[in-house]
Amino acid sequence: MIRRSGAIALLVLPLALIPQVAAAAKSTSVNVRVEGIHRTLFEGDVKTTVHKVNGHDSTGAHKCNGTNNGANKKAGPTVTGAFDDAVRSTSTTWHGKWYPSFHDFVIDRVGPDSATTTKFWNLELNWQDTSLGGCQQEVKKGDQVLIAYDAFGKPLLELTGPKQARQGKKFAVKVVNGRNGDPIAGAKVGGHATNSKGKVRLKIGHTGTVRLKAKKSGTIRSNELDVVVQP
Repeated sequence: MIRRSGAIALLVLPLALIPQVAAAAKSTSVNVRVEGIHRTLFEGDVKTTVHKVNGHDSTGAHKCNGTNNGANKKAGPTVTGAFDDAVRSTSTTWHGKWYPSFHDFVIDRVGPDSATTTKFWNLELNWQDTSLGGCQQEVKKGDQVLIAYDAFGKPLLELTGPKQARQGKKFAVKVVNGRNGDPIAGAKVGGHATNSKGKVRLKIGHTGTVRLKAKKSGTIRSNELDVVVQP
């Protein structure tokens, strides 16, 4: 009965509203990563849609479609919307305070990690600080969204390398600062440190998929690089 009633209701909608309904339901694929204090809390591709977002601060769900505070003329999926879609797909919870003065959230907790008076959750889009709030900054297909704890002014490690390797054969990976492409020396990948050019050669003695990340004190850990090691 519920489906039948819904179908009848849809039939009587004004024709002018149908394109708007279809547009609102359209999803956009982006990559979302959430880097906490001690570990990565989420990383993966997300199909995000325009939807209201609840920051769980007792103010309810709010518009979060890029038109917040007049930032964009047309509604679209946003940084905070993509983050919310990603987190809601897991058992992780988050908390954000809604500020009516600029129609946006400030994220103050993700999972076990809470902001302090000196350390905050930063929003990054395609390796750069966002100049707008997360409900104002729209995203497009293929964008990379990073929500990182205490990232202000710190290098964002970007790890690149081959997707396949041979068992027992060395292969090279590279770590740079995603903000500007500068090589990062001394970053640890698979237990080995990068050189002055940001490179390090690794050798895997077993087959299967190896999941690599780069880490270095004073930086934000890298994206995951999955290498399929073949015999």
